Amino acid sequence: MFRVSRLAASSVLALPIVVLASGGSDGSSLSVRIPNELAPAGGAVQMKVLTTEVTPISGGRPAFSFDSGVFGAVAGFSLAAPGGEAAGAAVVSGTHVQIRYVTTAPFTDEYPILTIALPIRDDAVVGGQTLFTLDPHSLYFLSTPGPTSVKVNQPATVTVGGPTAVSISDVVPGEGIWPAGTVVSVRGNGFSDKTSLRVSDAGVRTFQVVSPTELQFVLTQNTDLRGLKITVQGQVNSSTYFAYMRGITSRISARPLLSTTEPIFTVLSRATNTFGSFAGDTGVDYDAIALQNPNAAAAAVTMTLYAADGTLLYATSTTLASRARAALELSEWLDGVSAPVGSSVVVTASAPIDAIGLRVHEGAGEVDAYLPREVQP
Repeated sequence: MFRVSRLAASSVLALPIVVLASGGSDGSSLSVRIPNELAPAGGAVQMKVLTTEVTPISGGRPAFSFDSGVFGAVAGFSLAAPGGEAAGAAVVSGTHVQIRYVTTAPFTDEYPILTIALPIRDDAVVGGQTLFTLDPHSLYFLSTPGPTSVKVNQPATVTVGGPTAVSISDVVPGEGIWPAGTVVSVRGNGFSDKTSLRVSDAGVRTFQVVSPTELQFVLTQNTDLRGLKITVQGQVNSSTYFAYMRGITSRISARPLLSTTEPIFTVLSRATNTFGSFAGDTGVDYDAIALQNPNAAAAAVTMTLYAADGTLLYATSTTLASRARAALELSEWLDGVSAPVGSSVVVTASAPIDAIGLRVHEGAGEVDAYLPREVQP
């Protein structure tokens, strides 16, 4: 049975203006805060890293560890790149995560520079609490003075709520410009006839409680869903979530480090993406490409390998299901064909898809992300 309710008044979505993440007044550190969160056992929290002042950020290397007694495995990551594009890679090693990312545009001060979705364990004790913060060795790259450490002014306290607590775990679809009439699914826990919903700047007036784990609303105008701020208010708490596309991994690389790496896509979807020239595969350092299909239908994808002089070396095709993603070393995409030094790959798809490049340093345990050539002017 659907229930139709009136939405609370909409808030205003932060515009992609040049208001940037912050450094300390002495330039020695980037000052951030992480709001407290509450969610029921079996629910999820989206941890939000917010800046406290303003200064340019061109990339970062944040890291964190999480409490496995409260949290399950990390469910997803998103980066802010309003007005631009970003590419990131998160290396997950047990309960420790190291992220590296680059971006073409500054961040706004009201949008989180990083969000991390963490599920609460089903067996977590109600009333239990844990702290969440960034590793003190995390770095961000500012226009000046360069690599900058992080000062967390406000670590987050995460509290395990009871069964009447609400939480948002995912929003589908989570990216792209979707037309009026699109049904957006808000998935989570604790939804009831006492739940209200607030959606920023989406022209939404009503919503439906489908079940205790799903709400739905219908877009009344063309809306860019990425970064849409959605707040659910329950009887004992509220849960705020910034929408993004959470892909479903369809293939896992045979390369050890790459298999534990989660690509972070904050790029414009394109039908053509070009990567290279490649530095070559040394056995411990190699290139990979990560793809994600944000469309409602499957996308046919062709990968074409060219030598440094433009000679066609190989071409192959595959299908990427709706919401599917994969991060594979080049030869894994190319049916075992190696990409020589100086070569490039052109990825074409039947519909615009997300695509980023990865340079994997297997020996060092590090993965650098980079954007396709089409991003460059």
